[in-house]
Amino acid sequence: MVIVSRRSRVDKNRQFHIERIEILTRTEERDMQKNLYVKVLCSLTMLAMLTACATTREAAWSEKQPETAQEAQEGTAEDALATLAAEADTAWAARSDHKQVEIAVAKWTELVAQQPTAETYVKISYAHYFLGNGHYALAGDQAGADKQFTDGLTAAEKGLAIAAPGMIEALGNGVKHVDALQKAPKEAVPSLYWHATNLSRWAASKGFATKLRYKDDVKATQERVKSLDDTFFYYAPYRYFGAFEAATAGLLGGDLNKSTEYFKQAAEFAPHYLDTKILWAEYQCKKAVDRDLYVQLLNEVLAADPTVVPELEPENRISQAKAKTMLENVDEYF
Repeated sequence: MVIVSRRSRVDKNRQFHIERIEILTRTEERDMQKNLYVKVLCSLTMLAMLTACATTREAAWSEKQPETAQEAQEGTAEDALATLAAEADTAWAARSDHKQVEIAVAKWTELVAQQPTAETYVKISYAHYFLGNGHYALAGDQAGADKQFTDGLTAAEKGLAIAAPGMIEALGNGVKHVDALQKAPKEAVPSLYWHATNLSRWAASKGFATKLRYKDDVKATQERVKSLDDTFFYYAPYRYFGAFEAATAGLLGGDLNKSTEYFKQAAEFAPHYLDTKILWAEYQCKKAVDRDLYVQLLNEVLAADPTVVPELEPENRISQAKAKTMLENVDEYF
């Protein structure tokens, strides 16, 4: 009995120690897990604090992607064309100097060779007309003026091919000019007007037969312009018909009274465009043999302020130079 009892106590003691070791082991494992959790939590907290203090930047994928070689080349070409157009416009702004007009024409011509538009062709056409009717006319160079009107006519035709392809196609199919004009949209008004104006000046320089040959075409074109936009270029259609009625008065059916009314309307609608009174004096007053009105109109041109409309100053100064010459030669006309 004694031996059994001793073994029993030994076994109990052994079991106690085993259980104690297991308890200690589990406690240590819990402590280790707790410490690990604390360390992880501290690490995450520190990471969050560092992130909050960091300098921000835009992600690389939100940046504009670089142009391809072709896009870069196209962009460079567009920049070059824009520079060319700006240089032409700058030269044109100084058009009181005929050399600057020639520079503008050269640059616009280079521009349309790469990027043809009706708008640029219109600029070229008007620039040639401005040279012929302004600088060359004042210099008494009729041959030089005729060359400008011819070049202006060519530029306007190229502009019409872009602005009014339906009209050009109709003409190519044999449709009469007056009927083909109905295919021209309002956007083609500038090309139509400068085509007719240059054609009229060109034909006049070639003699009566040529002038008669194109008279109806020019008139029909100006009627189309007037119907589409009678305000174009400071009410230009009214000036044209004022001159037309005077130039054709008599056998060709023109009417001096109608001429006077058209010129009055043009002067009323655009009082600061001085060339209206130059044309009024040159066509209507001469045909009507009205010296008094002729002198009055030209003196009004000379007395006017050419800078009231800044963009018209070059045109108005040329009109004043014409008025001075016309007054000096008044005895030759009356």
